[in-house]
Amino acid sequence: MKIGIISFTDGRKRVFERTRKICFDFQRKIAEYFKNKGHEVLEGDEIVWNWKTAREQAERINNFSPDIVVFNFSVWSFPDLTAQVAIRIDAPILFIGNINPSHPGWVAFFASAGTLDEIGIPYGRVLGDINEKDVQEKIEIFLKEHDPDARRRGIEAAEKLFGMRYGEFDGPSMGMYTGHVDPSQWMEQLGVHVYHRGQLHLAELAKRIDEKRVKKGLEWLESVAGEIKWDGKMLTPGLDGTLARQIRLYLAIKDFVKEEGIDFLGLTGQLDFTEWENHCTMDIPEALLNDTADWEDEHKEPIITATECDSNGALTMKILNLLSGTPILFADLRHYHKELDLFDLVNSGQHAPWFAKRSNDYRENWKEVTLYPASEFYFRGGGASVAFYGAPADMVTYARIVRVEGQFVMHIFTGSFVELPKDKMEELAKETTYEWPHIFAKFDVDYKNFVETFSANHIHAAVGYYVPELIAVCETLGIKPIVIR
Repeated sequence: MKIGIISFTDGRKRVFERTRKICFDFQRKIAEYFKNKGHEVLEGDEIVWNWKTAREQAERINNFSPDIVVFNFSVWSFPDLTAQVAIRIDAPILFIGNINPSHPGWVAFFASAGTLDEIGIPYGRVLGDINEKDVQEKIEIFLKEHDPDARRRGIEAAEKLFGMRYGEFDGPSMGMYTGHVDPSQWMEQLGVHVYHRGQLHLAELAKRIDEKRVKKGLEWLESVAGEIKWDGKMLTPGLDGTLARQIRLYLAIKDFVKEEGIDFLGLTGQLDFTEWENHCTMDIPEALLNDTADWEDEHKEPIITATECDSNGALTMKILNLLSGTPILFADLRHYHKELDLFDLVNSGQHAPWFAKRSNDYRENWKEVTLYPASEFYFRGGGASVAFYGAPADMVTYARIVRVEGQFVMHIFTGSFVELPKDKMEELAKETTYEWPHIFAKFDVDYKNFVETFSANHIHAAVGYYVPELIAVCETLGIKPIVIR
């Protein structure tokens, strides 16, 4: 990486002159650390102490086209100078506050941190002796999370959102505030138009679907699913059966999304469709929309869809999809198995069957799927629930956009998907909702910190490492990234 370093001091000339050497000494130590790590380093050739040096040093470092700019605090400095430099910097900023008890450098560090918070410029912070291992580890984490190539991909993904159309079909179900959105905020901040339509429209369109298409859908599901457990009540065969209802609804949504140019969407599902005996659960439509194949398109792009019309969930999923190009997990934080340190991520039909094996051949994925009768306890309309166990993955990026007092925040952290012996997965699945899909997940975070920080019942994930990209997405879109550790 290319690392620029700028050091700050007091705005009084006589103090600047007496602290200049101290600042350069600490700056040199920081520069040596990065050089020893193989980075290309450009140091400031003067210490920032007035408006002129602030402009000159910012210009000098910007001309270097740095990937990261370090702000060095080793003595007291005027926070307004930090702001004047920061507004001119075109790269991620990392504060380093050195241990120097003879001068109040830490005071400058915290005063400058508050300053950038006040004016909304993101930055990282590391406090301590650069020779200490824990300080170096924090620096390396910052560098990893601000990798320049990943940041470029994140910025590109954020820009792709501009001009998209989000289909909001009714609204968040069952009183979930975390799914609410302000359409004007989405347009102003993200460039995304929220297209609202009632699910009644989808119900009417479903009645008009050609029966030949429905028949092909039934035949396809019967041929690719590992098993369909017809029960004659909740899950019934034939063109008048409950599975056929779900297929009609899926095709109606698929057609309408194409007709209206909708890029991603949220479906309320509960309680509108699920509570009435002549309708159905959304499991099959949601699973197919989010998946990579159906009987009409052997290879299709996932149509990112959030259940319960969780629009902030849909937005999170779409961003992860733009980065990964794959289906994205939508799940409830259903249960935590303390003895295994594993979360059971479960949610009706929202796990695309792709997650069963993550194969490019949909047959490999779908043969792991069992279609169970929907639970009458929750879904009186009937239909199939889509059940399977997710394939393991060594690296997974979890994320979730929420709003805090009306402002977007994204929770970000890493982890993995874990495969257990089949009998153990069966045992654990029966503790929650057996007929739904399950992914057993490991989170690379402190459990207590996660519990105190995360603020949604739904969570989303992409297989792979996308933390730097997500941070860049957030900074591009004016969303506050919170990386949970």
